[in-house]
Amino acid sequence: MKQSTHLCANMLTNIAVMLFFAAATYAQSLTWLGTLSGTPTYAYGVSVDGSVVVGEAYSAATGSRAFRWENGAIRDLGSLGGLQASAHSVSADGNVVVGWSYTTVGRQRAFRWENGVMRDLGTLGGDESHALGVSANGQVVVGWARNVAARQSAFRWENGVMRDLGTLGGDFSQANAVSANGQVVVGVARNAARRDRAFRWENGVMQDLGTLGGDESHALGVSANGQVVVGWAQAGTQERAFRWENGVMQDLNQVYAQLVGRSVLLRAYAISPDGRYIVGVGFNASTGRNEAFLLDTGPRTFQISGRLELRDFGGDVTQVPIRMELRQGGTPVRTETIYLNANGDYVIPNVENGTYDLAFKASHWLRVVVAGIKVRNADVSGVDASLTNGDIDGDNEVTLVDFGALVVAFGSLPGDTMWNPEADLDGDGEVTLLDFGILVRNFGTVGDE
Repeated sequence: MKQSTHLCANMLTNIAVMLFFAAATYAQSLTWLGTLSGTPTYAYGVSVDGSVVVGEAYSAATGSRAFRWENGAIRDLGSLGGLQASAHSVSADGNVVVGWSYTTVGRQRAFRWENGVMRDLGTLGGDESHALGVSANGQVVVGWARNVAARQSAFRWENGVMRDLGTLGGDFSQANAVSANGQVVVGVARNAARRDRAFRWENGVMQDLGTLGGDESHALGVSANGQVVVGWAQAGTQERAFRWENGVMQDLNQVYAQLVGRSVLLRAYAISPDGRYIVGVGFNASTGRNEAFLLDTGPRTFQISGRLELRDFGGDVTQVPIRMELRQGGTPVRTETIYLNANGDYVIPNVENGTYDLAFKASHWLRVVVAGIKVRNADVSGVDASLTNGDIDGDNEVTLVDFGALVVAFGSLPGDTMWNPEADLDGDGEVTLLDFGILVRNFGTVGDE
């Protein structure tokens, strides 16, 4: 079952990747790779430049045979002594191929092929192994192998040594993909509660990536730098495609995709090296069937816009600098000064997908925070706020200190020794009883933190 799932994943991945390259280059080009002795072929891996393709040819008579295609020629990679073999992944330059092959004694073994030589990578003490992924330079191979207890465990192979990556407390694990430098491995492992969970392994530590609210998850792909992981997870009892980064698992259906009707992204099988493009399978409600998908997650930025009311102010709002903070989890992720137009409208450009709290603080106005603004692949408008006047000293509350500052500046005009522009609350160019009235009306008010 694990093997067939991975084969399906690779087929969908390559279909979507081919679609992407066709669209990205505007090339009306399709190459049929041919067969081995007339048998059907399936492509599972491709080099970075697309010049080398690997996979398997299958027939009822011979079973599967691993192949490597280059320059219009398809080549049988042989086997480890048995009849069947299958190639699953290839290095960036196309020179190293990994997969599995039967041996002379009928055991399936992970192999690494280079320069015409197929090497048995061994096991973890058991009798079988499969290679499912390879690093960009071809030096690190990952997959699964039987251990001495005959249980399936994820492995990382390098320089002739196969390392057991362990589990999350259960009795099963499988490595599905590896980062470009070979240092980050992702896959699925069983925990002590016998639930399968997506994992990310680095520096000897296997991290449970969690779920989307259900019991299980599987990691199937990883970006070149190892920071972004994709796969599928249960949301309740339903499968949903996910993207994981910096400890946060996101449902692609909620964060990135704009789906219509009952359409849903079910599984993400692979991700482009830069972490931008994700491929997988989903249900297309318009056709009523499951289809491969290609999702572009960015870099995309959007804008947040709205209108700010600077209360009790008759001056020129376009000249009032406003300190704006975009916050996530209470921490500012972006801070800058913005200005309003004559109608009090503002625009914050270049905002990435995410959920934010938006804070505004203008000179003698109290801070206002608008919470829970969700940017989901579209501009967000109508984020309005009204700011309370009277904070002359800028401490975000209207107190006796502000009253004292206004008394000092009372009766002054611009150019006078006692002139304080922050005390001119109504913006009429002088400090008068009108300003006192604003301060008294708002006395004791405290702004948002």
